[in-house]
Parts: sequence; structure tokens; C-alpha cells
Amino acid sequence: MGKSSFNCSITAKISASEAIKRIGKVPEWWGISFDGNSEKQNDKFVVKMGGDSFFDFTVTELIPDKRVAWLVTDCNMPWYSDKKEWANTKLIFDLSENNGVTTLNFTHEGLTPDVECYKDCETGWSHWIRVSLLSYFTIGKGQYKKKIHKAYTTGIEVPFSAKIVFDHINDVAKWWPEEFDGKSNKLNDEFVLKTGDVHYSKQRIVEFVPNEKVVWLIIDSLRKTDNYSWTDTKMIFQLTPKDNNTAVSFTYDGPVLENEVERLAQVCDAVIKENLYNFITKNKTN
Repeated sequence: MGKSSFNCSITAKISASEAIKRIGKVPEWWGISFDGNSEKQNDKFVVKMGGDSFFDFTVTELIPDKRVAWLVTDCNMPWYSDKKEWANTKLIFDLSENNGVTTLNFTHEGLTPDVECYKDCETGWSHWIRVSLLSYFTIGKGQYKKKIHKAYTTGIEVPFSAKIVFDHINDVAKWWPEEFDGKSNKLNDEFVLKTGDVHYSKQRIVEFVPNEKVVWLIIDSLRKTDNYSWTDTKMIFQLTPKDNNTAVSFTYDGPVLENEVERLAQVCDAVIKENLYNFITKNKTN
């Protein structure tokens, strides 16, 4: 028996006719970069999810009050070994109305548990269909994960000179808890931090004052599970001599999802107070 494609359903007090119209207004509920048209038969549109990704769609079916289907004609998914996993798959929206209440049955035909991206896409579709599109059906507004600006500062103090501490900070590969690729020891150096294929961030060193300050600017980023980006964030390391010690102040200055502020603080504290502190004092991370 073949494995089933991803499927989920929602029910809302809306006519099937209006539901189809709202499905076609993609940017209103699917919080992604969008270009093209998506409301009529044979319309074509492009969705981007950060980096070099793209997904080309054609509206291949539009049966009034009954069904909409989009065919993925081409795609690039740079986070996976098979960058074309969505190519030739279909997004199918089947609708049925009863007394002014419409049930939508959504199927991503071809997105099965044996493909590499299934787990991440399952999480993404569960949000966009069950939360955001349902919200658009019921209150006329999709439910995106709202970003707010946050400057969070944490720090450590270690019994070493500012020069020793500065040199350790710039040896990023040895203390940052993700995969590292690139260079990180002078102005304009660029490097990538990533966790497998799920989390990607590219940094450029935009300030570099020896023994005093270094600033990373995030120039590209993506958390693939929900298409979240924190591009344009600054990571600021400020060093201050204190008698025979050096204090390090670290500030994350950029966007964060409003429901992840506490998690941001926990992650920053762990990376600086544990990983960086241990690397400086013991020359190793946890």
C-alpha cells in the first residue's frame, strides 16, 4: 500500500464560493513572498520562502464551489538534497458546503512521509491551513506569526585580557553550537551557521575594533519549518576591561516572533554564558 499524501481539514461558517475566492488570495493567508496571479484557471504565480528558494505554481483546476488545484511546475528547495521535491506535486483544495458552513479538505498530493521534507512541511501546512487560512475564512485576516523588534542583552565576565577574549570570540567555529562555514576574523568576513537543513543564517562582520567590539549583521536567514527569517539582525559583542578581568556584553538586536521572546533569551544565555564562557575559560564548549 502506498503512503498517503499530507492531508488536513477545516470547517468554517463561510460559503464555498467565498472560500474559493479567499484561497485564491494567497498573500492574505500564506505569509510568503508572492508574485503573479492565483485566482483564475491557468493563472501562474511564484512563491519564495527565503534564500534562493522558489516555487512555481499553475492553477490547473477551478471548479466553482467545489475544488481548486495548484500544480507545482518547478521549484528550488536549497535546504534539501533533492531540491525539486515539490516539483509535479499538487495542492488540492476540495470544498463542500452545508447550510452556509463549508468544510475544506486540503491535500498536498505527492507530499508523503517518505520524502525528505515531509516533517518540516507537515508542520508548515498545519499552521497555514488549520490556523491562518481558517482565521482568514472566519475573521477575514490570516494569522501570521507576528514579528516584533527586540534588543536582548546578556553577558559574562572572565579573568583574561581583552585581547585573549576578543580572539576567542572570533574563533566562532569552536564555540557556536551549529555547523560553521566561512571566515570570522576580520572586517567584511562572511560565514554561515546552520543546523542541518532546518536552520540557516549568513553573517557579515560589519564592525571590527580589535579587543573592543565586533558586530555581525545577518544578511540572509531562514528557519525552514515556518519560513521565519531574522535577516538584518545585529549580533553585538562589546568588551570592557575590569581590573584583571574582561566583561563581555552580547546584544541580539533584531526581529523575533512575539511568542518566542522568552526562548530568545534562553538561547542567547546558553550560547554566551555556557558555550562562549566555557570556550574562553576551558578552551572548549560544553
